[in-house]
Amino acid sequence: MTVMRTYMIATAAAVVALPAFFGASQATAQETIELNLWSRPDNSGPLRPGNIVTGAERLNKVLESEGADFRVAINVLEVPSEGGFDGDAERLLRAFAIGEGPDMFIAAHEWICAFADSGRAMDLTDYTQANPDLFGDIFDSLWTSTECGGRRFAVPQDAEARMFFYNKGLMRDAGYDEDFIESLDERVMAGEVTMDDMSDIAAKIVSDTSAEYGIFHRPSRGPDYIMVFQQYGNSFVDPDSGKLLLEQDKLAGAYGWFARNVEIGAGVSNNTSMEWDFIRDQFYKDNNAAMWMYGIWDLGSNAFPRGVPDDQESFFKQFGWSAAPAAEKGGKPGSLTHPIVYAVSAESEHAELAARVVGFASAPDLNTEHAVTTTHLGINRSQADDPRYAEQWALALATPLLEVTQFMPNHGDFGSLNQIIYEGLQGVELGRLSAEEAAEFVIEEAEARIPDSIVIQ
Repeated sequence: MTVMRTYMIATAAAVVALPAFFGASQATAQETIELNLWSRPDNSGPLRPGNIVTGAERLNKVLESEGADFRVAINVLEVPSEGGFDGDAERLLRAFAIGEGPDMFIAAHEWICAFADSGRAMDLTDYTQANPDLFGDIFDSLWTSTECGGRRFAVPQDAEARMFFYNKGLMRDAGYDEDFIESLDERVMAGEVTMDDMSDIAAKIVSDTSAEYGIFHRPSRGPDYIMVFQQYGNSFVDPDSGKLLLEQDKLAGAYGWFARNVEIGAGVSNNTSMEWDFIRDQFYKDNNAAMWMYGIWDLGSNAFPRGVPDDQESFFKQFGWSAAPAAEKGGKPGSLTHPIVYAVSAESEHAELAARVVGFASAPDLNTEHAVTTTHLGINRSQADDPRYAEQWALALATPLLEVTQFMPNHGDFGSLNQIIYEGLQGVELGRLSAEEAAEFVIEEAEARIPDSIVIQ
């Protein structure tokens, strides 16, 4: 069932001129133009739609200063769905197909090309480039997540950083000296510590301390382990066709890392059958795991409530984090972020107004409020100077990872491919598939399930 909340807006701030290429509004005198925003009921991110509402308030002040004889109201259409952001996107595409699409929508970035290719998402390239006062402060790397064929079809709403969390106390117990422990993140960034080196540290902890587990990853399908595949060269994107790219040797390289982890005691063979809370407690609470490959948002929402010290000094005495190491010495470290994005419907009667609302909703102060209340990274460089952001030391210190971050492909079938990749991971960790067999499995299953969406190399 769709829940609709209507916000009649009459206040706001800041001024920006409407670009000439958008043209004049068709509003009539004293008209209130209602814009529909498609969102999900998400207690972990209420300001995703909330900032659109505030952005409209600010736009209305500008409209008043411009002498416009209309104002804007926002209808937030909260649409519960199964399947997370994938389910949201699939349901929204169906709504567009029957003429019930909204003026604006919130989506996971990897779906934006599905909307663009079907003519549902507006090309925002010219607008965002013509308004640097609204969009020029956004991290360049994040714009990549909005692009299809080199054009921007959305605006980043937030970002994340995924990393390797590690237990410094267990490293000390395993015999590592303080200098090595405290410089591990710097060594990773310099390309001195590799993926296998990280595994060796975890294996030594399991061997030489009371800890039972090495490196945990998420126990369900999702973005996090894709970071490992990217470190072994898997981009999953064919630049010529825009299709999903599968490279057998690179797939085998990533699966080989997981297979080696299990062999040397750094991996967890039944990781994919564990419960989230069990994994978190083993790492955060019970000091029973060497590492946890996950994201920065988990600190505020799960780690600190489990008793992990929430002050910077105490946290870093017990724990640390680093980017994903390079696969080979001298290589580039990496991270993975999964931006949620704002998009404007190309079919909206008032697309130009919706685009302006999105611009105001992306203001650094509004995005900081979302960031600090949900432990997500901000989208603007200047947010680091906001005292509220700086006080959230986890966010401030994780933000530099955006300089080395990567993304999942902007392709509607990547969710299906990711399911196959995950099944291969399960097979490898359980000892049912070798790394080479897992790579073959992914290719064969992709050919069967999504044959028109892949290129094999």
